[in-house]
Amino acid sequence: MAKLFFHNRDELVTIDTSLVAAVKACGNYSQVVYITKRMTMITEGIGNLETLLKKHNTEEDRFVRIGRSIIINHRYLYRIDLIKQQVVLWDGGECEIRITIAKNVLKAYKNAVVKSEEIKAERNHNLNK
Repeated sequence: MAKLFFHNRDELVTIDTSLVAAVKACGNYSQVVYITKRMTMITEGIGNLETLLKKHNTEEDRFVRIGRSIIINHRYLYRIDLIKQQVVLWDGGECEIRITIAKNVLKAYKNAVVKSEEIKAERNHNLNK
């Protein structure tokens, strides 16, 4: 579990990166969405937050920026629905988050995920020979 600390003049906010499902850009701020659906706004732009989160990428938590305004934690990826233009994040239990994303951005992300999984499968196949 990694925690990030953000402070401004009036408050200190801690972010548990293992529970972050998504981050949405809100102007010069970022809205952090936990898998439990709790949300918090921080005074950090999405670009800076992306850099900080990627430093905490692990085998389980892998933060991926989708388009200009969304970062998702690949750990919670459950479904990419091009027809509804949604990415569905799920914790395997009761918590599910649906985020609407532009169709062209979502399609590019879906293709990248498929290609990545094909490369992993090929690599594993070659290792098992």
